[in-house]
Amino acid sequence: MKLFITGATGFIGRAFCRVALERGHRVLALCRNADAALPPGIEMVIGTLAETPWALVEQFSPDAVLHLAWVATPGVYLTSPENEVWLEQSKTWFQSLRDIGVPHIAGTGTCIEYAASPEPLHEMTSRLGPAFPYSRAKAALFQWLNDGALGSQTTWSWFRVFYPYGPGEHPSRICSSLIAQLSVGKSLTLHTPHSVKDYIFVDDLALAMCLALEGKATVAINIGTGLGISIQDLATRLAELLHADTNLVQHANELASDPTPIVIADNQRLHGIGWSQRTSLEAGLERLIDSLPP
Repeated sequence: MKLFITGATGFIGRAFCRVALERGHRVLALCRNADAALPPGIEMVIGTLAETPWALVEQFSPDAVLHLAWVATPGVYLTSPENEVWLEQSKTWFQSLRDIGVPHIAGTGTCIEYAASPEPLHEMTSRLGPAFPYSRAKAALFQWLNDGALGSQTTWSWFRVFYPYGPGEHPSRICSSLIAQLSVGKSLTLHTPHSVKDYIFVDDLALAMCLALEGKATVAINIGTGLGISIQDLATRLAELLHADTNLVQHANELASDPTPIVIADNQRLHGIGWSQRTSLEAGLERLIDSLPP
């Protein structure tokens, strides 16, 4: 397949590019700068969502498009006003892709589009209830697609990503942040120790996206393992892997409220396209630890 991608230099994008190349696909990345650090073998066009070199994209003639680019900096992305900009630019960009005849488009959503639920979250039956500007913008783009904005000639899919981790992630993401503190013997103060999240290794996530694009899976599809672990247990397991004192993992005196205390994927649709988890949480954490500087 010929795949056109945004966000290729990001954490998920780089993993996707590697996996797509391994599976024999040809990949064209939309990048802002000619010196963008891309995996070897990735082709490039220079531009943005607002200024895409459409003649070059038409010449490439992609079979499918994966839109990963969005504001994603930890501590910023949830409430950034840029979310509205990305929403409107993504709509216009998707329409342009439709107009040049791209047969399939995949947008990237988030598990926190869902309302809080103690049950595994299902694409068709779980209620949406985004609580942040980021998740509201993502849910609005999904709804726009679901309302038929692309017409009937272009199929689309919506990847609801759960909690990716692995080598190359931002140092402020939870796993890398916990590792950084525990590896130097610094105690942790957990404010939401009982929150349960579904963590997926980034290469497993990238494979899921590839399989969905290859199979032209449509509408929403959860990309998660279907397994949850509490923040307390995650931190304790990291301490054990680092041979650190597990007593370094402590609770705050006053715990914080988590608007999404349990976030676990119902991933039956994902299994239905041939995906299975290849990297256990422990193996993935070990790979992340090994990738970080001593």
